[in-house]
Amino acid sequence: LGERMAKASEEGRLFREQPFTMGLPADIGILAGGQSQKETEDTVLIQGIIDAYFYEGDGIVLVDYKTDHIYREEILREKYKKQLDYYKEVLERTTGKKVKEEIIYSFAMGRSIVCEEIDDGGRRKGENDVL
Repeated sequence: LGERMAKASEEGRLFREQPFTMGLPADIGILAGGQSQKETEDTVLIQGIIDAYFYEGDGIVLVDYKTDHIYREEILREKYKKQLDYYKEVLERTTGKKVKEEIIYSFAMGRSIVCEEIDDGGRRKGENDVL
């Protein structure tokens, strides 16, 4: 991951600490611990900062740094899936490019964890495959 990010930085394709605000329908299940709310036309504003992303080939690689003292990949993936999905949606809306890879970098484990890869056909790798 470090080499890929360094190359992207040298070529001006790396972006770090990118703030965003995104409006989402209030009834999408993000309230009350994921429970769907009554039907409404209200909008909820989501704000955040994307740690890093870079352009690679025809898509975007999303990177999120985590300092949690969690040492199991599956727990990190599950805990941060929704957050990465929001970041992915923001990037795809604002850039017009597809996020082809979502990566968590765990400082506790000292390595990157691929959360999701999208193949050329737009399908999630790993749904039926082992990465």
